[in-house]
Amino acid sequence: MHCKNRMLVNPLSAFTHGCVSVVIPAHNAAKTIRRTLASLVSERSAILECIVVNDGSLDETVSVVQACAVELDLPIVVRSIRCLDAGAARNHGLSQASGKWVYFLDADDVHEAGGLRAMVEAGEGPSAPELVLGSYFIQREGRARDRFVHRDEKLSPEQYLADRAVVIVMGCSLIRRDALENLRFPDSLAYDEDTLFWAALLASCRTAIIDVAVMTYNVSLQRSDDRLVHESRSSFGRWRESLLALESRGISRTALRQREAFMAIRVARIHMRRGELVEAGHFLTVARKAPKTRADAYRWLRFRLKLALRRRFGSNVPR
Repeated sequence: MHCKNRMLVNPLSAFTHGCVSVVIPAHNAAKTIRRTLASLVSERSAILECIVVNDGSLDETVSVVQACAVELDLPIVVRSIRCLDAGAARNHGLSQASGKWVYFLDADDVHEAGGLRAMVEAGEGPSAPELVLGSYFIQREGRARDRFVHRDEKLSPEQYLADRAVVIVMGCSLIRRDALENLRFPDSLAYDEDTLFWAALLASCRTAIIDVAVMTYNVSLQRSDDRLVHESRSSFGRWRESLLALESRGISRTALRQREAFMAIRVARIHMRRGELVEAGHFLTVARKAPKTRADAYRWLRFRLKLALRRRFGSNVPR
């Protein structure tokens, strides 16, 4: 189901009015979350509740959110936990949700006006999708926004894990809550928990795509790189365990092992860029043992050669 160049301008029907539970995990988000919440005001008719999961914040996150509940006239509730984990915080918010649809948004991202209503309209369409994907903007520091558009509503989890599709980011999707009855985010992972969640969802859901930009995703490449190489061996081991568990959802083991190689090469690249050659070598060895796509086999050979040259000639070798 594709809805081309169309925004929902009429009010929602009584059937869809107030049908969305918005879930926002927040950790030390006092500087950004007001803007995030304010971006939802135009969608008030669609929102049943906005659940902000305060995950061990040490700043003024809670007081800012409480002030927004009054100032913005949004149905905001705060639920506090302390797990310091985005996946676990989203799961906690999901356990509190009561809407027909669930909309996840991060506490530093911005929703685009009309996007939520457009996704709700698509979700109530004749094909009865359980997952609705909108396009989105990515905002990188010091750069203009780039727009990303989903293309294939029959996207398989194997294609997604192989990086052959536009990335699904938090805030670009609307999910039927009953489709999440037996599905949660992997917790205690340093990274990629959302990829594993989307793969599991794609394995079981009917999907619709709308050609409407629904949010702006703010990216810090430095923060992403830091997560990948912090205690990288133990973090990778926990992530790999969650990855391979997806086989129980009917996702092929070959596709899962290819994702393992993809991520190992990515971690190796960051270690090499930082001059941490022992760790880079370790993850290239991990990738060597796993099946790889043709593109990843080429990347592995290229980084393996660079590592050998760096070990022999030092930092004079281009990174």
